[in-house]
Amino acid sequence: GGNNFLVNTMRIYFTADNQAEDRLQKRFSQIVSILNDAGVLIMSNLAEKNVTGFSSQDLEKIEQTGEVLLEKMDGLVIEGSKSLAESGYLIAIALTHKKPILYLSEKGKQINKNLQHLKKDKNTAKYLNLEYYTDNSLHKIILEFLQKVEKGEGREVPNIKFTLRITSRIERYLHWKTHNTKTTKADFLREWIERLIDDDEGYQKFIGRRGQK
Repeated sequence: GGNNFLVNTMRIYFTADNQAEDRLQKRFSQIVSILNDAGVLIMSNLAEKNVTGFSSQDLEKIEQTGEVLLEKMDGLVIEGSKSLAESGYLIAIALTHKKPILYLSEKGKQINKNLQHLKKDKNTAKYLNLEYYTDNSLHKIILEFLQKVEKGEGREVPNIKFTLRITSRIERYLHWKTHNTKTTKADFLREWIERLIDDDEGYQKFIGRRGQK
């Protein structure tokens, strides 16, 4: 039951070396199915090879690639055991758009020094997760990353403060709604407002015209 934490479909871009040996190809399929089971919509550079777990619908959606795509994604997952020429480029775009990144490497393989160096920057470190995995830990590492994405460490961080006076009736409702959950009252209200924004067609048209996000 731990997999139903994704309310709106989360979109993850998964990339790996499609020339890699069979042993790694099997691993890629494993990663795709872990993401699939968690209810994630996956886009990937491996789609042409039809990594198991892609439906024909997914394949249609994957036709657009690169920059445009990453902007629309909630996170980036890279299997980098066999290093990938374009991973630096993808990481740069993901960081520009403040998208969380999970860079996976088999235990025992050295992760690129430039990436290790990026981790030293505290703004980058928020988004860039470098993880060494074994077959046993892969599932846990991916699900923990998805929970991070879900919590929105890479999504906009609320930083504007204002005071909202509420009635005791609203207070009771908020208490009831968040009681026995990990969500705070403020988080609950923020998520609720975010949903209102997404569902407000008039506003979406308005910001669409202005070309804003």
